[in-house]
Amino acid sequence: DTLAGLSIANAGVTLPHGIAMAIGGSCPHIMHGEALAAVYPEFMRFTYCSAIQKFATLARIFDSDFTDTTDEAAAKKSCSMIDDFLKKIGMYLSLKGLKVPENELKKIADHSMELPDYT
Repeated sequence: DTLAGLSIANAGVTLPHGIAMAIGGSCPHIMHGEALAAVYPEFMRFTYCSAIQKFATLARIFDSDFTDTTDEAAAKKSCSMIDDFLKKIGMYLSLKGLKVPENELKKIADHSMELPDYT
């Protein structure tokens, strides 16, 4: 196994991986990393409030100027930092841009929760 595979096997994965796997199942032309890049920014905006410290740490990794910022402000900023990072590396993607058919979205949503880690 790869190091990534070993890590996932031992730690489980977050919802974006389940969504990305479902996207790949419905749209095999989309690579897993592309699907992750498309869904992670919104996942972060939806969940950062439930893990302020972790998201604040992420912001401080991206920009050490956030060491004197409140955890809440740093956590919120981490979301736009990820957007900027993905843009910088050419991976700021959307499901529409990846040509995910709209009529597949319900099936993708349903299959997103079917990974073994989620049962």
